[in-house]
Amino acid sequence: MKKFVITGSIGHISKPVVETLVKVGNQVSVITSRSDNAAEINELGAKALVGSIEDAAFIARAFEGADAVYTMIPTIWQTENWLASQKEVAKSYVEGIRKNAVKYVVNLSSVGAHIGNGCGPVDGVAYLEKLLNAVDGLNVRHIRPCYFYYNMLAQIPMIKQAGIMGGNLGGPDQKIAIAHTNDIAKVVAEELSNLKFSGSSVRYVLSDIRTTQEIANIIGSAIEKNLNWILFSDEEQRNGLIQAGLSKTHADGLTEMGAAIRVGKLMEEALKHSPEPGAIRFEDYMEEFKRAY
Repeated sequence: MKKFVITGSIGHISKPVVETLVKVGNQVSVITSRSDNAAEINELGAKALVGSIEDAAFIARAFEGADAVYTMIPTIWQTENWLASQKEVAKSYVEGIRKNAVKYVVNLSSVGAHIGNGCGPVDGVAYLEKLLNAVDGLNVRHIRPCYFYYNMLAQIPMIKQAGIMGGNLGGPDQKIAIAHTNDIAKVVAEELSNLKFSGSSVRYVLSDIRTTQEIANIIGSAIEKNLNWILFSDEEQRNGLIQAGLSKTHADGLTEMGAAIRVGKLMEEALKHSPEPGAIRFEDYMEEFKRAY
């Protein structure tokens, strides 16, 4: 039996990871910022640790005695500076890891983290990668998943209002690597269960590779609509996100990430390494999409 501490509460990736680890008899603690998640966490057979991931003292207590930790930086909505808030979480994690001499970390990073800047929210996870790599004696496996399937749920209002899909990424011939969170969770759980990595290493995760128009075709077929993917300019993307209610820091960050995908730099390393695709094709995701639609 090993002791694991899982960040990310009971989200799309963390919950199946917790279920997998508990099932084989491990001691699992789950960090959550919401006390109303505690009951569900306890029902999974894990222990809920309620607190803020930006609170370094809380994180240090939470990581005490852990054989391994799973780190991830969630989307931080309540902030005037997205990158600065991401960095605060990163520093909190690393301080807790150092104080407790944690030996193993599986870190949820992102495709494009090798670049380090100019990629919107990916820059924050790239910063965490660098901090973790600098911890003496730490064995860390960085999981770099590709663009999440569920990001396409943000297209639903545009589909309903304008009958199109679009963004400042993609194009008729540009293929993008995409991933289902269940495939990501399977990799995270596998790495935590085995703890066979040493030093600092990277593992890419993708489930499918499609053009944005292929994505629009698959979604259109599922919801019985003829959909085209429209390529927006960066200015159009940023203005559209702000009109949809996002703050400037989030609109700027997501626009920058989209531009990095469009010019090819965000996906290049994942496509170069060409990892074995996960089990869930994009067509398989359509039942989930239709429920949300």
